[in-house]
Amino acid sequence: MSQSKVDKYTVIELRLTDAELAALEKRAKDAGYQDVRSYLEAIVKGGGPSPPAQAESVEGLAKRLERLIQDMLNPFTQKVDDLAKRLAQIEEDIESLKQERQAQQPQAERREAEAGGRQSGGTAVERLRRQGVVFQEELPWLKAPDKFFAKLGREGAVVLTLSDGRAAVDPEFWKKFVAEVESTSLKDPRQVSDKVQVDLGERAAALFNKMVRSGLIIYDEDTKKWRVAKTAGKGGGGPPEYEAEEDEEDEEGYL
Repeated sequence: MSQSKVDKYTVIELRLTDAELAALEKRAKDAGYQDVRSYLEAIVKGGGPSPPAQAESVEGLAKRLERLIQDMLNPFTQKVDDLAKRLAQIEEDIESLKQERQAQQPQAERREAEAGGRQSGGTAVERLRRQGVVFQEELPWLKAPDKFFAKLGREGAVVLTLSDGRAAVDPEFWKKFVAEVESTSLKDPRQVSDKVQVDLGERAAALFNKMVRSGLIIYDEDTKKWRVAKTAGKGGGGPPEYEAEEDEEDEEGYL
């Protein structure tokens, strides 16, 4: 009986520095081998670092797929960038227009109000009745605001002294406002403000917020209700005497 031939192996020891080993691992990886051993075996057996056909195919396919996806995305990426630039420009233009309008609004409103008041023959009290409430900060052109609000108070308006200036409220509007505030069971002032705005409008909500900050409206923990201070709504006190010409000039600024 013949004995099978047994292959004999020779062990070769190769001493490398860390830098040399790292370089060899990189060459093996670049050639498409999983490890240094496979790379060296290929060199010894085949005479050269021929990468496995399967590894080369997968790597090439991945690169081609990456290029294909990139080519497909490039046009959309450019469009998104262009759209973002256009949107940023539009936002900048809108902000500039807002600033210009805010700068021109007081003068334009005054001119329109003066023209409309003279044509309709309206008075400050009549306009107050239409608006419901007017704040001193809205009338920066008044030369004598104290006298102006004092005159409105004598003519029946409710005049309030707030932390940021005076306010005049139409009597009928004031009654609705007080009833609305004191009848709500909400505790959060923001929720009350929203409710007032829904029921009576933005100017009523602004009045509520200003009166809360000024301490003229408080929440009573005992009754769980909002209360309007008793001093609010009694007018601006006894106004000083002044010339009729000054009254008319200030009133024209509001009309």
